[in-house]
Amino acid sequence: MVGAGVCPQQESARILYPASLPLLPESRYRLFRGSERQLVERSLATLQTSGFYWGPLPTAEAHAMLEREPTGTFLVRDSSQGSHLFSVSIKMESGPVSVRVLFYRGCFWLREIFSDCLVGLLELAVEQSHCNPLRCQNGSFLVLSRPLRKTRTLSLQELCRRRIVIQYGREGLAGLPLQPALRRYIEDFPFKI
Repeated sequence: MVGAGVCPQQESARILYPASLPLLPESRYRLFRGSERQLVERSLATLQTSGFYWGPLPTAEAHAMLEREPTGTFLVRDSSQGSHLFSVSIKMESGPVSVRVLFYRGCFWLREIFSDCLVGLLELAVEQSHCNPLRCQNGSFLVLSRPLRKTRTLSLQELCRRRIVIQYGREGLAGLPLQPALRRYIEDFPFKI
C-alpha cells in the first residue's frame, strides 16, 4: 500500500483524524467534476447497497449504537465536517470512536490504506486488521471486524452473493456460468463484508 498518515490527538468527541494528507477547506463540501464525481457517485451507490451506510447519523447517536456491539464493529455515516464526505464509527476496546475518511486524488483514505471505492477501502481495512491493525499516533489500534447493518439478518440472496464472492473472488466471477441478471446482482456489490 502507498500513502502515510497518523492520527493526531483525540478531540473531546473522541474523533481520530488521518493527518499527513492535505485537508480540504472546512467551510463547505468541495465540488466534484468529471471522473471524481462519477467515482463518488458510484461509491455512494455501493454504500447504499451495503446496508451499513447510515447517512446523516450524528456522532453521539452512532457511538451510542456501537456501545453495545463487539469490538471491531463499524458503520459508515456522513461526516459532520464539511471537508469530508464520510466518517467511520468503530467500537474499540476503550469505546466507540469516529474516523474521518479522506477523499484525495481520486481515492478514499483511511490512515495509510486507500481505494477508489469506500466499501473496497473498508474491506481492505477489515482484512488488514486481522494481522496488522491500523495504528494511531496516540498508540491505539483501529481494528475493524464487521459492519453494523441497518437490517441485522441478511437475505438469502445477500448471503449467497457474499459466499460466491468469498469463494471465487471478484476476478473469478467472469468464469462462472451465471445468468446475466444474477451476474449483475453479484457485480452490484462484489465485496466480502
